[in-house]
Amino acid sequence: MGNMMDNILVRSLTSKSKGRTDDIAPPSPVKAPDDEADKAEEEESPMMETVRSKCITQLLLLGAIESIQKKYWSRLKATQQIAIMDILLSLLEFASSYNSPSNLRTRMHHIPPERPPLNLLRQELAGTTIYLDILHKSTVEQDEKDSIEETNGLNVESDDQEKIKYLAEGKLVSFCGQVLKEASDLQPSTGEAASADIHRVLDLRAPVIVKVLKGMCIMDAQIFKRHLKEFYPLITKLICCDQMDVRGALGDLFSKQLTPLMS
Repeated sequence: MGNMMDNILVRSLTSKSKGRTDDIAPPSPVKAPDDEADKAEEEESPMMETVRSKCITQLLLLGAIESIQKKYWSRLKATQQIAIMDILLSLLEFASSYNSPSNLRTRMHHIPPERPPLNLLRQELAGTTIYLDILHKSTVEQDEKDSIEETNGLNVESDDQEKIKYLAEGKLVSFCGQVLKEASDLQPSTGEAASADIHRVLDLRAPVIVKVLKGMCIMDAQIFKRHLKEFYPLITKLICCDQMDVRGALGDLFSKQLTPLMS
């Protein structure tokens, strides 16, 4: 009888133990703050997917335009050259507005300090490089072979080439001035120190600023001289810039464009 009771008791305890085990849910994995932040970024909004898709398309378009301007630019009609300039400018405006200092600073406040904010700097830098190449190519004096069209055995100077040159000069001056103004506006006043987020913005945007300054080094000297009044106040505000790459490019600009004007 005692053995029977012991067996019943053992069965009862075993059965209860199994029941409890089935009721207990497996513990959920511990989520680190970074994991939650990454998930939040992924689920941010459909807008981010739209932006990514647009960027991929535009990067491919930039590659195609670069190939065209390197191989076939001189063969394009004036209307085609203007159309490409306008397309490039629209791509640049999209990227630069997303990379504007105010937008970068806003995004910085929602991420850890060690992580860079979401940006389209690769696209902006690639677009800037191609845009400057095209504008320089359109503003410099063309070889006689490129600037003259042969029609019915007669050499006729192309009026379209002059129009392109005038238009490209305006676009070049406007674009360089805009980038320099954004950079100079971020510089602290005399005696003040730049805040940490402004310093980070300048670090991020330094490659674009350097690209523009180097582009101005090879700008047609007469164009630079004509627009010196617009450029000079913006250039001088960058002299005390903390970014060494920017200061180096600025030094090159002074030696190649400003020094000859003073000699």
